[in-house]
Amino acid sequence: MASRIESDDPASRPGVIRDTASIGHAHLIDADSVVGVGEYKIARSPAKLMCIGLGSCVGIAIYDLQAQVGGVAHAMLPRYEEGRDKVNASKYADSAIMIMVDELLEMGASRGHLRAKMAGGAQMFSFITSDTLNIGLRNSETARATLKGENIPLLAEDVGGVRGRTITFNTTNGVYRIQKGNDHSTI
Repeated sequence: MASRIESDDPASRPGVIRDTASIGHAHLIDADSVVGVGEYKIARSPAKLMCIGLGSCVGIAIYDLQAQVGGVAHAMLPRYEEGRDKVNASKYADSAIMIMVDELLEMGASRGHLRAKMAGGAQMFSFITSDTLNIGLRNSETARATLKGENIPLLAEDVGGVRGRTITFNTTNGVYRIQKGNDHSTI
């Protein structure tokens, strides 16, 4: 059970929740930095943006280190044109990328300096054998194609498999941290 800590500790500032129910150690979660399912967030450095529990969703980070701005999308479906929800365009990989690019450019990023990294796109249900129904695969393929169409180099990715991921992206240095169960890696 998460609880809010009130003290002089920087971790107790508004929006920071200390999860005291974790096994053996506490995790700090800043509510402002968590990118929810179907959302995206843009931030100036220093900031860390996190997607918790990526299954078939993809966490797409786009950033410009020189301008010190970046964003992360937590896209749950591949293509806007195929979706039923026409209100929340950030839930789709293709439209979320386009929206983030526009906002990053408005914040001072240079299109030529934009870079991307992504993770997620797992196949969470073993009974699905069709590529058409493999949303994780389609999400990562759509994100890759959209980034290519926007001329944004995809520097690294960790997609596919059958395990969910939690990712944290650092806008200061472009480090993209991936947690799969007890395994950690950076790309």
